[in-house]
Amino acid sequence: MSDTYRSCHSIEGELFFNHLNKVGYCCMLTPNGGQPVLYENYQGELIDWDTFFVRRDEHIELMKKGSSLPACKDCLWIKDAKWDVRKKEFRYVLLNIWVKCNLYCIYCSNHKDKNVLNNTKEYNLIPVIRDMIEKKVLTENTKVDIAGGEATLDSHFNELLFLLIDSGVKNININTNATIFSKSIVEGIKQGVVSLISSVDSGTPKKFEYIKKKNLWNNVWQNISEYSNNINYKINNNSVRTKFIIIPNINSSKSEIFKFILKSKKANVSGVILNIDLHWLRQNYDDKKTMLDVINLTKYFIKIANIFDIDWQIWAHIEDLIKRYNMIEKSSQIDINFIFEKKKAKKTILDKFFF
Repeated sequence: MSDTYRSCHSIEGELFFNHLNKVGYCCMLTPNGGQPVLYENYQGELIDWDTFFVRRDEHIELMKKGSSLPACKDCLWIKDAKWDVRKKEFRYVLLNIWVKCNLYCIYCSNHKDKNVLNNTKEYNLIPVIRDMIEKKVLTENTKVDIAGGEATLDSHFNELLFLLIDSGVKNININTNATIFSKSIVEGIKQGVVSLISSVDSGTPKKFEYIKKKNLWNNVWQNISEYSNNINYKINNNSVRTKFIIIPNINSSKSEIFKFILKSKKANVSGVILNIDLHWLRQNYDDKKTMLDVINLTKYFIKIANIFDIDWQIWAHIEDLIKRYNMIEKSSQIDINFIFEKKKAKKTILDKFFF
């Protein structure tokens, strides 16, 4: 282990290809803008990785001295810690270059900002991913996340997925709206190297249609159930998960969360995930009341998941929300550890009917 110094988990070993034709370390958004950018107007060209890692080390030296990249200012993920010895390979790579989608989720930045849809140029990732594999900066130990837009709509999706699988990458996660059934995803699930997350964000068809702007509720759950039927439990116990993004004043109710978890249980998914609408959070860092409501809904989400005996995960943006709530409401500090402690809840008859 290295000595204690100021850094963050993203800059220490992550890479982010984003949908704005930029390459950086992370997808976290801080009040100052977030997302440190290393390459602008990126179109899939090969990267000089030796130069990349030199630049990375220079940025870490800035943080060691108490400074940081401008975009990282006020980021709560920068901290003093004993970081693993850095290698010239990535622990995590996020591929998020697609804006094309067949849904119109009300929280999606791709649809909120028409400039994104009009100006983003999608490109073929195959050459740069193949180069990363050949240069061993992306290895079998790298976790790869594929997001969008809806990545399965891309004409190169199947080739990209099988390139990663055939190269021995063991942890590939695909974020998909599950409106399109993918045989290549099924094959990866069967092999135990591909998992997927589908953000349903609702517990009822009516709310789903309001958020997604299409009536595909039954189609989505049918596909999720089919993916779940192909889970290879001998290798991967966490390969098909559903997600609920809390959108304050839209789906932020116990009823929607309860029905979402119940539906997920019936679909035999391996886990459920809770997150917060990132763009709402970024614009409402001082809304203490709503932030506390989200924290209480998070506790409720965990309770219901425990009662139905389904694995759960609380994502980083809710962790960020709790940290910021504690910063502005110093008289009532909330122990953030409840989002990590997976204690089984005691089931009673009353629990099943009165929450």
